[in-house]
Amino acid sequence: MSEIGQRAQAIFLAGANCAEAVWQAYAEEQGLDLEELKLGNRLAGGFGGGAGVEDLCGAVAGGITALGYLYGRGPEEPRNPKLKSSCQKFCQQAEKELGSLHCRDLRDPDNRGRCGLIVSKIAQMLWEHTGCS
Repeated sequence: MSEIGQRAQAIFLAGANCAEAVWQAYAEEQGLDLEELKLGNRLAGGFGGGAGVEDLCGAVAGGITALGYLYGRGPEEPRNPKLKSSCQKFCQQAEKELGSLHCRDLRDPDNRGRCGLIVSKIAQMLWEHTGCS
């Protein structure tokens, strides 16, 4: 397991949700300051557990949060076409690796450890996807 994968899994097992864990591990590895990290955690937080309805995997959503941080825009800035294409490729790769993008298909209600492994895998995939490995 990679260093970022281990960190994401540790954050998750310490009580963060899946989306927060992926975002936070990525933000820490990128050296973001505490305020940026906290803001990202707040933004990612609602995506845990498939946005609470077991839909899009929260770990994947945490990765998308990081991609938005990297390629998103501020008010009145032009769109960055790299955001959409990067999200598409990331989601396609995640679906190929996991077999589904849906929390309801991936999670084991009796085993939080399975989600921890998914969090680890997605964090590593994000790291590689953004050219950081």
